[in-house]
This record gives sequence, structure tokens and C-alpha cells, in this order.
Amino acid sequence: MCGEHAFVSPEFVDSVQPIVLVGGKSRRFGRDKLREPWGEPGCVLVQRPIEVLRSIFGPRVKLVGECDPNILPLADGIIADQHAGIGPMGGIVSALQHWGGPVFVLAGDMPSFAASDGWSLLHAAQQKPDCLAVLAATDRPHPCAGVYRAAALPVLSDCLARGDFRLAQAIPERATLMVPVAADSATNLNTPA
Repeated sequence: MCGEHAFVSPEFVDSVQPIVLVGGKSRRFGRDKLREPWGEPGCVLVQRPIEVLRSIFGPRVKLVGECDPNILPLADGIIADQHAGIGPMGGIVSALQHWGGPVFVLAGDMPSFAASDGWSLLHAAQQKPDCLAVLAATDRPHPCAGVYRAAALPVLSDCLARGDFRLAQAIPERATLMVPVAADSATNLNTPA
């Protein structure tokens, strides 16, 4: 999309750490879905979210979570998930603790996420600095595609301490901004079908 960079300052982009969540167990899929062939020959599903974030942020996309060692070289580093096994909230908390600033989260099983939607999320986050989370939305919020500010860390950490790992309900509605995205962007793959 032409002119995307005019809407988001380079300083704001630089302040955000892009991450791809890769710690899921693929139980519904039945095998490691992140290594499933996708797109061009020789490519796997998780490469697409990594490439989309690189097109926005450059070569500084970090993986969060335990994954197949063959996936590690596809990204630009890894952030250890200090809360492994509890779902995406643990990975986001780990990334926020590690980076100390905002993180742009994308699930590793969202291969159709569009860069234009990523720019829309960043633009909205830049315009609404009081929001703790700026999330992709279709007919519902998609908490594994969005920007989480450092100020969201205490809220998410409190949820973890209570044993409430439901990411979609973690950030109060008044502190969350929903940004409409294309339905394809928000699609995550949970089954081979």
C-alpha cells in the first residue's frame, strides 16, 4: 500500500518489538502446524507471519515460545517464554518483560495476515497511546494479532497470578482499541482442513 509509512513515524515503529508466537502444541491440528508446507515450495506456514512482520519492521522479528529447532533460523532471534504451556498470554507477558516497550504480536498460525492490516494496527496504536491493547477485529477481537503496550504488563501479569489465562478477556474493554482487518488476515489454522 502506497504511503503507509507516512502514517506511522519511524520512531514509533522502532519502539515496537515484533514477535511471532510459536509455543502452541497444535493439538487440534494433530501435528506441528507451523512446519506445514505453505505457499512456495520449500516454505512452511510460520514463515508467512515472520515475513509479513519483517516487511513492516525489518529483520528484527523474534519468536516467542518453544518450537521445532528447524524454525528458529527463520526468524531473527527468540525470546524465552517464561510462562510456557499456558497459552499466548504467557508469551506476550514474556515478550513485554523482555522488551520493556510495546510488542506487535502475531500468531505463528496466521499465514494470511496482510501487511496493510499491520500498518493499520500500528497507526491506530500511535494515535491512541492511552490504549493498553490495539487488536485486529473482524466480527470479534483477535488478541493474537495486535499491539500490546508496556502498560498492559501489570494487567496481564495479574491475570497470570490469578490463573486466568483467557487473553481475549484480559485487557478491559475501555483500554482496548479494535481495528477492523480483512477476514483473511485474522484467520488462524487449527485443523488440516
